[in-house]
Formats: sequence, C-alpha cells, structure tokens
Amino acid sequence: MLSGGWAVSLGGSGPGRADAAAPAQASAQTPIKHVVIILKENRSFDEYFGKFPGANGATQGTMSNGQVVQLAQTPDPMPNDIGHTPEDWKRAYDGGKMDGFDREAGAFSSSGKNLAYTQMSQSTIPNYWAYAQTYDLGDNMFAPWKGGSFPNNVFSVAAQSGQYDASLGGRWMYASVPKSPTVFPLNAWGCDTPPDTLETMIDAAGVKSGAYPCFGFQALPNVLAENGVSWKYYGDASDGRVFTHNGLDAIGPVRNDPSLWSNVVSDTTFTTDASSGNLPAVSWVIGRQLEHPLNTTCAGENETVRYVNAIMNGPDWSSTAIFVYWDEWGGFYDHVAPRQVDGVSYGFRVPLLIISPYTKHGKSANGGSISHTFFTHLSPLKFIEDNWGLPSLTPKDAAANDMMGAFNFTGTQRPALIRQQRTCPKLTAAQRAVVASSDPD
Repeated sequence: MLSGGWAVSLGGSGPGRADAAAPAQASAQTPIKHVVIILKENRSFDEYFGKFPGANGATQGTMSNGQVVQLAQTPDPMPNDIGHTPEDWKRAYDGGKMDGFDREAGAFSSSGKNLAYTQMSQSTIPNYWAYAQTYDLGDNMFAPWKGGSFPNNVFSVAAQSGQYDASLGGRWMYASVPKSPTVFPLNAWGCDTPPDTLETMIDAAGVKSGAYPCFGFQALPNVLAENGVSWKYYGDASDGRVFTHNGLDAIGPVRNDPSLWSNVVSDTTFTTDASSGNLPAVSWVIGRQLEHPLNTTCAGENETVRYVNAIMNGPDWSSTAIFVYWDEWGGFYDHVAPRQVDGVSYGFRVPLLIISPYTKHGKSANGGSISHTFFTHLSPLKFIEDNWGLPSLTPKDAAANDMMGAFNFTGTQRPALIRQQRTCPKLTAAQRAVVASSDPD
C-alpha cells in the first residue's frame, strides 16, 4: 500500500482563489528570497531530539502495561520496520495516554528488542544536532494526518489530501488506501496509476466510495505560477521510491499541466542548482535516503548535509530559509499527545529544523534557538504564502502558524555551518532485499 491510510481535505479552493486579481509577479516581503523544504521520513521528535537540552523531550516512556522504561539506543540500521498505519497510530495514542507504542506492529524485533521505545543521541546524529544547536529546532511540529507518509506528503504541497464530491450531497471525502486489481510499479501513483485504480474515500460519517486518485484541487505550485513565483519539486520518476512520495502526482492541475509538471525534476539536480545560484524561489526536495527503516539514519543525515552544504557554499545562502522535517513518526515513541480537532488531525510530533542566516539567537550550545510554537506540515506553506503575499489554499493553511517567529531579519546574521558527511554502516544483502521490496510509506 502506498498511502498508509486516510487523509483529510478540510478546505476547498481557499479564500480568493477564483476571483482574486493576481499580481503579475509577487515579491518577497522579507530578506528570504529562497525557501527550501527538505522532506524526510518516519521519525518522532523524542526519537531524534528527546535528549536535546532545553527542548520538550523525553528519555523514558510508558508502555501499555503501565511499565515505565528508559528509551534505549535506536539501532542503525534497524532490524525491522515499525508499524505506522492509522491502526498503529490509534494503538499508540491510546485515547491520549500515549502508552501503546509497544502494541504497534513490529514494535519488538525478532530477538525481543523493544524498538518502539528507543532514541538517538548526539553522537549518532551529530550533524542534525549541530544544526539544532546553531540555528533553530522546532519541538512542537505535528504531522497533519494520523498515519503513513503519502497523505502527509500531499498535505505538504496542497494543505489537504482529499476531495469535495458534490455528487455525494456535497460531502468532503477523505482519501484512503488505494485499491487496484492492477499491480503497478513504484513509479506509478496518483494521476499516473492505471485507469482501473480506485482510491477508497470515506466521509466524516464513515460512508465509503471509490474514486480515481487524481484530485482536482490546486496545490501551492499552482498559486506560485499564477503569481510569478518560481518553483521546482526535486524528486521525479527516475527513482520509483522517490516518486511514491511525490504529492504533486496526485494533483491533476499540476500533473496534467505540462508547463507545471516540467518543474518536477530529478532530485540529483538539486545540488547543482544550489551550488550555482540557480535555486528557484521555492523548492521541495525528496532525496534517495529518506531515513525510513531499514534505511539508515546515517545515510539520510549525510544526504541532508550534502543538500545544506550545497546551499551554504552557493550564492543563495544569504537569502535562504531551509525547513527540514519528517513526514510522520514511523512507530517511534513520543510523549506529547497531539491535539485532536476533526477526527483526522493531528498525527504524532516530528522533528523540525529551521536553518537560515536569519534564525534567532538563543541559548543552545552554538547560540541556536528552540521554537515551541505549534507547527504542522502546513506551516512552511503558510510561511511561503505570507513571505510572497499569496492567497491561502485552504482554511487549514490560512489558520496555520507561519514560522516567522523563528526569524530575526534585523539582527546579526548567522554564518554558514559546513558539516562533514560520515561513514555509515552498510546494510546486509538481506536488509537490502527487504528495502527493495518493502512498502516505501
């Protein structure tokens, strides 16, 4: 399965979409001329930064039997994946008690190791910690959907993941698990799936129906193009496991418009664009090492370092804001119960790094700051909308916190922090086979 469960659509065209007189070209209203969103996978905040000084982290957790356990070291690579479906989310959440992570599928390894209740340390993700110590760490960032990656990926570009069906009495329908009698390759999703593909749709009353998973609502690239703001989505079909996280492929007004889809390019071109000063105003980057177990955290961190170094070594660093966040929790323990607002949002807390010359100075080891503001995957969209004076896509991104509070545009700029990539553990042949054949969600 690709989507890992249902996702929600809580907004239509958004305020001012059809009738607004769009300017010929929108201009940035802060010193930020480039926004880069780097998408990673399947880690909770406590798993990566539960030990980070000053952050709202935990180093122990409660299991379903009431036992309180210390969070042990996460093995890298992991011996197996941990469940992160909506059903696993419900077990872990346990009505807000946050004590059921041991009841997720795969929570224990075959040897009995409690994988769900583990976490990384500074020594195991030193470069992520260095960014957090130098720039800004968000400790209150939540996934918009209570399940796997793909609906959260669609939220990250469209502020929703569903559709409005007037033929069904004007109900909002929520995208669920794709069902198809055809076995299709990893590089087929959304508008590229075979015509007999049906997406299970479920409304707020629990009524189900089927729909082809190529939605008619707009994503942020539509708004950017309408307002003369350049963009690229780095993560195309050249690698199937990248493409299944491309939320834009489920957006008909992007996928079916050649002038827009031409901006969906290979992830391998990002470092060249960044190093040469050819970054668009807005970039989404989905690489090859997304940190989904059994892929190693080390390889994923190295990939992020490569992207960030390219930006910092290029001419656009002085006008760039980088948002690095993880799409969902991946089954790992987190102690903060997400607020529940509509039966769909929110999922568990995930890490967020904000890297820019303009992040505020704080009390972290290298002068970095910690943002405690409530953020979601819609917050970077809101930042972009506010930075370029653009209309919102849905009521959800219109109401999101925009991350501007993490920046100080009049203070001393923070210098570039060039980091070294590390030597990573190698996957065994058996582990590589599992990664090659497993669900990329």
